[in-house]
Amino acid sequence: MTTTIGRTVLLCHDLDASAAFWADGFGFGTLFRGETDGFPLLHVGPGRVDEPGLWLVPLPDGGAPLVRHGLPNLVLYVDDLDATLARLAAAGVEPFVGPDSDAESGDRFAHVHDPDGHRIVVVQLGPAADPA
Repeated sequence: MTTTIGRTVLLCHDLDASAAFWADGFGFGTLFRGETDGFPLLHVGPGRVDEPGLWLVPLPDGGAPLVRHGLPNLVLYVDDLDATLARLAAAGVEPFVGPDSDAESGDRFAHVHDPDGHRIVVVQLGPAADPA
């Protein structure tokens, strides 16, 4: 039996600002924009609609994103942390943690916020994660 994650939902104040963040910072494309059961929905991701992605959904009026008490909302693995951070910087996003590295694994990482304050950890896995 194979199980994969399809989508993660992020609540947003401004769908267009969120879409720009994901497109400019991570190269995510818009896979679907419309309504589902009467609710606006923007599906973005790095690949196809049947691959893992994000559903960006507007917050209810006056709503606030869920606070994670310092824990990340999302962890993303990238091939090149420096290139990703450069893309984010060009979009006006700077890390609030890192970039840093783990001496044991060789993983490199940084923490950024999206326009709604979701905490995102961006990780370039080190050689210890390579199964070869």
